[in-house]
Amino acid sequence: MIVMYKSGGALMRALSAHPASPRYPQLAATLSQRTGIALTDGHPISERSQVVFAKGLSSAGLAARLAADPDVEFAEPDQRRHIRSIPNDPLYPGNQISATPTVGQWYLRPPNSVNVSAINAETAWTTTTGTSSVVVAVLDTGVRFDHPDLVGKLYTGYDFISDTVTANDGNGRDADASDPGDWVTQAEVDSDPTFKDCDVGDSSWHGTQVAGLVGAATNNGIGMASVGRNVMILPVRVLGKCGGFDSDIIAGMLWAGGLSSNPVANSHPAKVLNLSLGSAGSCTASYTNAISQLTAAGVTVVISAGNAEGLAVDTPANCSGVIAVAGVRHIGTKVGFSSLGPEVALSAPAGNCINLSGACLNPLLTTTNTGTTVPATNTYSDSFRLSLGTSFSAPLVAGTAGLMLSVKPALTPAQVKSTLQSTARAFPTSGAGATIPVCQAPSSTTQDECYCTTSTCGAGLLDTAAAVAAVAPPLAPTAPLSASTANPSVGVPVSLEASDATVAAGRSGTYLWTLATSGGATASFTSAVNGSTATLLPTAPGTVTVTLTVTDDLGVQTAASTMLTISNPPTAVIVPSSATVVAGDSVSLDGSTSSAVGGRSIAQYAWTISSGASFGSFLGATNASTAALQGTAAGTVVVTLTVTDSAGVQSTANSTITVTAAPVSSGGGGGGGGALGLPWLIALAAAVVAVRVNRRRLRD
Repeated sequence: MIVMYKSGGALMRALSAHPASPRYPQLAATLSQRTGIALTDGHPISERSQVVFAKGLSSAGLAARLAADPDVEFAEPDQRRHIRSIPNDPLYPGNQISATPTVGQWYLRPPNSVNVSAINAETAWTTTTGTSSVVVAVLDTGVRFDHPDLVGKLYTGYDFISDTVTANDGNGRDADASDPGDWVTQAEVDSDPTFKDCDVGDSSWHGTQVAGLVGAATNNGIGMASVGRNVMILPVRVLGKCGGFDSDIIAGMLWAGGLSSNPVANSHPAKVLNLSLGSAGSCTASYTNAISQLTAAGVTVVISAGNAEGLAVDTPANCSGVIAVAGVRHIGTKVGFSSLGPEVALSAPAGNCINLSGACLNPLLTTTNTGTTVPATNTYSDSFRLSLGTSFSAPLVAGTAGLMLSVKPALTPAQVKSTLQSTARAFPTSGAGATIPVCQAPSSTTQDECYCTTSTCGAGLLDTAAAVAAVAPPLAPTAPLSASTANPSVGVPVSLEASDATVAAGRSGTYLWTLATSGGATASFTSAVNGSTATLLPTAPGTVTVTLTVTDDLGVQTAASTMLTISNPPTAVIVPSSATVVAGDSVSLDGSTSSAVGGRSIAQYAWTISSGASFGSFLGATNASTAALQGTAAGTVVVTLTVTDSAGVQSTANSTITVTAAPVSSGGGGGGGGALGLPWLIALAAAVVAVRVNRRRLRD
C-alpha cells in the first residue's frame, strides 16, 4: 500500500523535528497504533510517502482505513505495471525468414508517400544533433551497459526494484541499473504467487531497446542511428520479472528528475523522462502527485499510451501533465495494437509488419540482446527480433524533446508538449483502403487499424524537424559586404555592395549602413543608407570603418564591417623645358616629380593632348615619366599628364605650350643672282662686327 502523508500534519512535523532520524518516513508503527491494523514498513518513496504492508485486509479496505487518518493525504494500492512491447495486432507475423528489413530505419527519414509517418529526424539534425547536457531518463528494465552502440551514452543510473524476486539480480535496490533479464517461466507462474497472472516469456531487453531509440551512439560507423544522437541517457531500473510496482516507479521518477536523494543523490538529473510502461486503470493520486512535482521542476514526462488494441489509454499515460504517445503504422493510420483516447498528445511510428507471414516489413530497429534468459550477445532488433509497440513510439518523442531542449534549454514541459502538438503533421484520411474505418472514442470494443482523428490519436504525426525548428533560435541574417576598394583616396567615391545578404526563409529584412572614423578621416554617404548598396565619399585621409546591419522582421540582426584606409590622391606634376616652341621644333615634358602618398607609388603615366591637337603632336612614347611635344602649327596646345598610383587612384596635371610660326624667308633676283633679304644682311653685319672685335681683343 502506498501512503502519502500531509505536509503540515503532526507526523511530518514530528519527523522534521528530529533531524537525526531518517528524513524519509518509516511510520508503520505509528499508523498501527492509530488504526489498530498490524502494519510493517516498506521502502520510502519520497519525503512524504512510503509503502506499508498489512495482512488480512483487501487492498481497497486497507486503503480506506489508512486514508481516514487525519495525517494521511491518501492511501492507494501499490499496483503492478508492465512493459508495453508485445502487440496483439492481427497483422503480427506468424514467422520470420529474413533478419534485416530492406527499409532500414525508415522512421527517422523525411516522410514520403510510402512512409507517411516517418518523423523527419534527418532534417532536424541539420539544426542540432543534441547535446550531452540534456539527459533523458529511461525508466524501464535497465540496460545492457556493454552494448557497443550504448557505450559512452549511459550514466550509471540506479535500480529501484525493491522486491528481490522481481529484481532477478539477487538483491533489491542498488546502484546497478543493468538488465539481468526478465524472463518468466510457466513453472514460476504455477508455483510462485509473485508471478500469478504474469505472462510467460523470454527476456525482453526492453529498456535497452528504448534507450537505443532515444540516444544510441550515432554516426559512429556501427549499428544504428538514434533520434537524440548526442543526448545522454540515465537508466532507471523500475521493471523486472512481470513488470514493476507503482511505488518503485514513482520513486524512480522523482529520483530521475532530481527531486529525491533517496537512496543517493542523482548527479545527472534528467530533463526528460521516458516511461514505456503501464496498465489499465485510472490515474492514481500517487502518479498525479509525482507528475505535478516533476513538471513544476521543469521535467518533461513522456509515456506510451499502451497496447490495448484501441481500448482506453493506460495508467500513467492518462495522467494530466504528461505527453501520452499513441502508435501509428508507416502509412499513418493507427496501428492495430495501440490504445487511443483524448489523453493522447500525438502519435509516432510503433512499427508494423503489413504481411501476415514472412519477414516483418516495417519494424523499428534498435539495440537489444539475443539472450532468452540471461544476457548473451548484444545485437539489434530486426525482422526476426521485433521491436513493435507504443513502447517504441514514446522514445521517438522523448528523443525529439531532447533535441528541442538542446537548442532551447529553458523550455517548460508545457511548452515542449504544445510545440510537439502544434508542429505535428495532419493524419492521413486515405491510403489504407476504403474498408479501414475512422477511429472512434475508446469503449469496451477493441479497434484495430483505423484512420486517426485528433480526438483519438492526438494532435497529429510527430514531426521532429518541425518541432526543433519551432524552438530553435531564429537563423540570423547574413551580411556579406564588399567595397570597390579598401584603399580609397580623398574625393574618389567608393561603391559598397551587399546584394547577397540573406534572411531566413519566410522572413523579410532591412539594411542600415553606418560608419565610424579615426585618424582624422572624414567621409559621408552620398546615397541612401537603407538599401543593399551605398556610395561613400572620402573627404579627408585616415581610417573609416563601414558597418552594414541586416535586421529581419523578427528583430534578429547580423552586422558585418569593413575597414577602409583613406589617402590623398597622387600628385601629377609637369615640368616643360619651355612654355614656347617654334613650329617644327619640340619641347621636353618631365613628369618624374609626380608623387604618391600613403606608402603608394606611381604605377602608370599617360600623356595626352586635351586641347589644340592640330597645333602639336607627341614624338615617341606617351606612357613614360617624360614625353616630347613637337609644334606643328602656330597655336596653343594643352598637354595633360594622368598618373595612376599603386592603389589605382589617378590624378592629372595640365601644361599649356604655345607654338609659334616658323620664320618665313624672302628674296628677289634674276640675272644670275638675287639680293639678300634684310634679315640676312643684318646677320652678316653682326658677324663682321664680331670678327673685328675678336681680332682687336687678340691684338690687345
